[in-house]
Amino acid sequence: LCRDAMVATIARPSGLQRSVAAALAAVRSGFEEEHLEPRTGYSLDLALPSSRVAVEVDGPSHFLLPDGRGVRKPNGPTLLKRRLLAAAGWRVISVPFYEWDGFATANERHTYLQGL
Repeated sequence: LCRDAMVATIARPSGLQRSVAAALAAVRSGFEEEHLEPRTGYSLDLALPSSRVAVEVDGPSHFLLPDGRGVRKPNGPTLLKRRLLAAAGWRVISVPFYEWDGFATANERHTYLQGL
């Protein structure tokens, strides 16, 4: 029932996700946007299904508020998605908004993505 509801949800990529997708396309081809993972019902932001690699673009809503040291930890729904995808055989890579927004140039973004 939950899976059916998730599958029926229409994904709307954010500007952040579109930015990461464009930069990733310049570094590596073959990634699909909003790939539906059939076992879990999750929509993967960016996926390379043949290698079972998922890139999740995590905006502010994926994190708890920063702690006293300024550290942002993923929230419950984000952790659950990562765990279920890993259990389904995916390698999940997170691109947090606070890292992505810290890059000033396309070259910095490309270098970051190549290191994932």
